[in-house]
Amino acid sequence: MKTLHVMMCANDAYAMPLTVAAHSLLFHAGHDVAVEVHVISDGISADNKARAERSLASSHPHAKVVWREIDTSQFDGINFRHYSIVTLFRLLLPQLFPPQVDRVLYIDCDIVVERDISELWDIDLGDKAVWAVQNGTDDDLENYVLKKFPEITAPADGRYFNAGVMLVNMAEWRRQDVSARTRDFLQCHSERLGFPDQDALNAVLAGHWGHLHPRWNKQILRMGQPEAADIGDPGILHYTSRKPWTRDYIQRAKWAWHRAYLRSGWQGRAAACLTTARLYGTQLWRFGSQRTGGRIARLLNR
Repeated sequence: MKTLHVMMCANDAYAMPLTVAAHSLLFHAGHDVAVEVHVISDGISADNKARAERSLASSHPHAKVVWREIDTSQFDGINFRHYSIVTLFRLLLPQLFPPQVDRVLYIDCDIVVERDISELWDIDLGDKAVWAVQNGTDDDLENYVLKKFPEITAPADGRYFNAGVMLVNMAEWRRQDVSARTRDFLQCHSERLGFPDQDALNAVLAGHWGHLHPRWNKQILRMGQPEAADIGDPGILHYTSRKPWTRDYIQRAKWAWHRAYLRSGWQGRAAACLTTARLYGTQLWRFGSQRTGGRIARLLNR
């Protein structure tokens, strides 16, 4: 039986979103494969681990969760800004998986999987260390990396990828020494980076990465920004700005996350339904209030 290896990074505060994301992935995975979910953390409580284990054990007949706790001192000297240090843990890929594992799917916790990820195991990875989806607009690589570091050269059609979903070619990642080069770049330049590890990975790979279909990282962008791709037929929804488990979330695809939360079993059925009803109702009210406020402001400005 084929085994799909998935990597996620979280701290205790993200134990619930982690569980919802992992459960959605396992819920849609075919039962003819095994799925190992490797959770890399700087410490998740025993209670939250137990809740996650109960949820994920019920989601797929061949699921296994591997918990790994990391010593964060190896990232001393890196400014990860307002982000959690766990975002840097994806750089530990070659330490965590043996050479016989040829590919690993890395996913952030602020996602919902809507399609069987087994499709990604049929892709010919070629000589690309990372396969991902373009982030934002065509000039992101120029704005986030090349203008700051003119010594970096990239192909004319080079683009900037979102590192929240990465299909990693482990042999090429090791051969190109991506982890060490990215960590070195961060040690030297993290103060100048807006998205520390994502900018650094894009600087190191400089446009040389494989392009996944946009469905595999449908980025729900900040309010007022255009959507990168049609919301229809997503493989993975990625809540890249405000998070759908918060009261002030008013962006698109709210219900997809709430549906995944209800399925996950993080709470008992009755409590989960009550939590979802209250949160979803608040989000809809805030969304309606903003739209109404916007209309009134436009009328007053005429």
